[in-house]
Amino acid sequence: MWKDIITEDLISINPQISDKADLFDKMVNHAYSLDYILNRKKFLKAIWDREKLSNTQLVQGVAFPHARTDSVSSIFVSIIILKDGVDYENPELGKAKIIFFFGCSETDNQKYLQLLAQASRLARNKKFRNQLMHAKNPAQVIEILTSYDNELEKDKDPSNYLMILVLNKPDLMSDVLSALVEIGINNASIVDSVSMARKLAYDIPVFAGLSYIGGNNSKSSSMLFCHITNPRIPLHLSNLLKSNGIDLKKKGTGYIQLIKLENIIGNPEEEINL
Repeated sequence: MWKDIITEDLISINPQISDKADLFDKMVNHAYSLDYILNRKKFLKAIWDREKLSNTQLVQGVAFPHARTDSVSSIFVSIIILKDGVDYENPELGKAKIIFFFGCSETDNQKYLQLLAQASRLARNKKFRNQLMHAKNPAQVIEILTSYDNELEKDKDPSNYLMILVLNKPDLMSDVLSALVEIGINNASIVDSVSMARKLAYDIPVFAGLSYIGGNNSKSSSMLFCHITNPRIPLHLSNLLKSNGIDLKKKGTGYIQLIKLENIIGNPEEEINL
């Protein structure tokens, strides 16, 4: 994914930055000079408008300023690495030292969402952050990024499948959704459900109070349904979740089922309006 988007001229190591406003100005000016941005003033406003919704420093030391607007000619990602960091106006997460700066046109939603999701996941990886901070030049940054790239190859003979994911720990759903977006799925439906353990413990008198019900067993669960055309997606998703600390093979976490469909009527794809 990264090899098709990132280029050395979009990477800057230890530029002179005084504060957050200076960072945004210089990021936008640089992308504008490379013809990724058509209207500098309009894009800068879009970046600040997004920032007003919520601070985009989402991981300690890492920020993700981004905007989707018709002032962008084509999707781009710029990476800025600052040894001493910059005050990103989010005291709880400290200074921002790694900045993933995204720009997206109004026609690149899918790739935009995938890049945001993957950057967010990688940023939580301490090893990845350390590698970027020690990169000496843009070529090394690209080498690091591509070493973590695990884009799924498209299936040569696509068919229709229903993928069902049961998650017995609903608090992990945000990570699961981010992983789905990263592999290009945005058509899922989610159903909040009740686990069998809860039913036995609280609704079936004869079983109520049994010791095996207690402990760390989940009292609720979530079910996710989505249409896919590549049968390798479930294993790829499982590996992606595992890299993020969610091991579906661990008892009580959840599982994935794949059902081949004979036919599908209608269009399952759902556009996310950013």
